[in-house]
Amino acid sequence: MHRHGDAVTEVCVKPTVVEVKILEEKGRIKDEWTLSKEEVEVAMKGELDNIRAWGTYLSTIKNDCDVIMGATFKIEDDEKSGGYTVTVVGYPGVFTNWHTATTEDYEWIRIQKLSGADDRTKIAPVIKNKN
Repeated sequence: MHRHGDAVTEVCVKPTVVEVKILEEKGRIKDEWTLSKEEVEVAMKGELDNIRAWGTYLSTIKNDCDVIMGATFKIEDDEKSGGYTVTVVGYPGVFTNWHTATTEDYEWIRIQKLSGADDRTKIAPVIKNKN
């Protein structure tokens, strides 16, 4: 009888921390995107998270930024096109000062992760503003 063990490799990655610089010259943006019924109901399965993510993606491209801070969304039926209109409002920001987390960073990362209300929050990136 032969026993073969599976080699298990575990990789630990130190967190990377970035600062968000709000692009003040752009101010508060308000972008409107029209999506077809098929895009929303088939490709995005009608899920609000997917629709918001797509709107955010389009707004980051338009505003040449990495993130829309304080983003709020309005999703409505578009009677003219038979699809949907997604409005994204927020503040464009870019990531700066990328660095490996320091001992000082670990404390606020831990606090932020522990304060999450659901499992999704606990695995999401933590954002610490420095404006």
